[in-house]
Amino acid sequence: MPDKLITIEAQDGPFQTMFQRIMRMVPDRDKGDKKLQRLLAFRLMVDGEAALNEYLILKIRETIKCAYTGRLYNFLKDDLIEKECIAKEEDSDPEPPGIA
Repeated sequence: MPDKLITIEAQDGPFQTMFQRIMRMVPDRDKGDKKLQRLLAFRLMVDGEAALNEYLILKIRETIKCAYTGRLYNFLKDDLIEKECIAKEEDSDPEPPGIA
């Protein structure tokens, strides 16, 4: 079975150049994460570079706003982590002035 596994993050050609540009956006601590590489390579093949670039920027900003310190792969694949982060953010926002 392992001989049938195709590692899409290791393909040659123009795909590899796009993949390398996407991987430059990933924080240094997560660059060696094979699961993250495979997830991003798959999304790159399905969605294209522009859409993945936009998505990754959005998610990285969310991790920064939430002060998330775990693996980026876990944040991307687990909606519960993201929802908890958003709920904490909404709870900590003070009410705008003038609201009774």
